[in-house]
Amino acid sequence: MGPMVLRPRCGSVVCGHETWHNRSSTADDRPRIPPGRWAPTCGREPAARQNRNGRVMSELDVDQIGAAIVKHQRGARFAETTPDQWGDRLMQFIGAQAGVSDVRVANVREVGTAAGGSNGTLLFEASWTEDGEPRSSGLVLRFMPTRGLFHAYDVTAQFNLQRALEATDVPVPPQIWLDPDGNLLGRPGYVMGMVEGASAPMTWMTSGIIADAEPAARREMQLGYLEALARVHALDWRALGLEWLEKRAAGARPIEREVNWYWDSLEYADCKPYLEALRPLRDWLVANEPADIDTVLCHGDANFGNYLYLGTAVSAVVDWEMSFLGTPECDVCFTHMGDQIIQNDVPALEGTLSYQQRIAEYERLSGRKLRNMPYFELFTAYRLAVINVLTFRHFPEPILRQLLPVIERGPKIAADLAARVGLEILLPPSGTID
Repeated sequence: MGPMVLRPRCGSVVCGHETWHNRSSTADDRPRIPPGRWAPTCGREPAARQNRNGRVMSELDVDQIGAAIVKHQRGARFAETTPDQWGDRLMQFIGAQAGVSDVRVANVREVGTAAGGSNGTLLFEASWTEDGEPRSSGLVLRFMPTRGLFHAYDVTAQFNLQRALEATDVPVPPQIWLDPDGNLLGRPGYVMGMVEGASAPMTWMTSGIIADAEPAARREMQLGYLEALARVHALDWRALGLEWLEKRAAGARPIEREVNWYWDSLEYADCKPYLEALRPLRDWLVANEPADIDTVLCHGDANFGNYLYLGTAVSAVVDWEMSFLGTPECDVCFTHMGDQIIQNDVPALEGTLSYQQRIAEYERLSGRKLRNMPYFELFTAYRLAVINVLTFRHFPEPILRQLLPVIERGPKIAADLAARVGLEILLPPSGTID
């Protein structure tokens, strides 16, 4: 596959949730933890402090959570591979592309502390000659982690999906080169272009570009996010050749397949107490999938951190590894459900849309009427509960002890919502792994 010519713009560039300044130019116009049970160490009441917005936060705030997650994720992704070693691999990989020679790679670096996605991400600058013409640009490498959270990672699917979206009105980074088997990179991965913009951290209500914006701009940024979602959902996924997403997991219907995909991850992690606890919810979701749905492409990980902004406008939608065929409701309620885990009880800043306002604005922007929201909120709670449980196998014990109050919040929320439909979810005692 030949390289795609990039047209980097000056200013800040982002991929992997961190703002970077583009110093590149073009020469043309363009652990598995030990089984057992233990009690969390943070049983005391955390001391209070104020963040820069004047809110009172606990010591176990999301900034600390994010830092702990990123520190471990880097180890899981990079497996002691140094930036210089990645640079050598990238030169070999890019040099193997048709018509490419004289490759130079520099400034290979990790993304910052705001990054927390499942795949590995590296930023770098490259120069090369293509068909006799010199090229140079800032680029991004995405690769399969050495130790992942889920049972399946398919970088080829991620690459092909985003390449299919390049011709649509959904802004995505340009996809350039793919190493599906990792023969040259050492891990399956792909290279894409940098995109100008900045994104919010998982603590978007307390820090980062949305929290720091003026109220009117904060509102516009949220409307931009909803408009981007509406664009994703308006795509004709069949015309884009995305029917292969129907084979993502076993099942005859969209939500059934996605319920099964997360169940496959839970079985892969072999978290027996939660397999038993969540089975009634899994079975109920499959048995009660609504018939009156619009099947659309879902971003899947529709949190603000995966939407890059130039000013108040969305410049790119990134991190598509959790994408699936579902319904608009699945994406619209995702941030709301996730915030209940990460930013529980954080007061909203002026200009922040309430959940009901987000629903109303999405309906206005998309022309769709959202339906069956209680069902899809429960489905999303199930997805997030499984993700939380998977971290029991993913994080080492010291980090897990610190994060336990947050990690166990996901299954608790799912159990509480399940009770509203008459399901009794008997969660294991706090700290139960096996």
